[in-house]
Amino acid sequence: MTQLLPRFPLEEFDRGFFDTAPTRASFTSDIPVDIDEMWAALNGDSPLSWCTLVKDGAYLTERPFGLGTRRRITLMPGLVTVEERYFHWEEEPGKRYENAFSVVSSTAPGLRRFGEYTRLEAIPSGTRFTWRFAIEGQLLLAPGLKLAGPALKAAFGSLVKDTEKYFRR
Repeated sequence: MTQLLPRFPLEEFDRGFFDTAPTRASFTSDIPVDIDEMWAALNGDSPLSWCTLVKDGAYLTERPFGLGTRRRITLMPGLVTVEERYFHWEEEPGKRYENAFSVVSSTAPGLRRFGEYTRLEAIPSGTRFTWRFAIEGQLLLAPGLKLAGPALKAAFGSLVKDTEKYFRR
């Protein structure tokens, strides 16, 4: 019998949080792949399946995806699962794509707000990929998150490296 882990609610936010969060990370990389192909893969049936930190991912809402889309991601080794809700979604096929979500619940306690922002821009050599992360802990966890900042940036960086490797195959 599988025991379900408790879920802890997080506060939702808007795009401004990516500039003001106490813990932030931002990565930009030029990927030699067509922008529409990259967008389709990022929003495919197994989101981020190429990332070693991700055990499983699935969308909880039907296509077409957009504002309000929900997704569930389980991180390795399977102890932390987050549910995300997209609050920003813009598509300009062949030119630019953007989306952002806030985590609405997590099996890990201590988080107040957490989310990601993704932007793809068409460039002559393929796609400029920007991935931003923003996180804020609850009162008791906040000092620990500050200390863990370098480790968190390394973890987020591994997601980016895995994504670069996947698309440069």
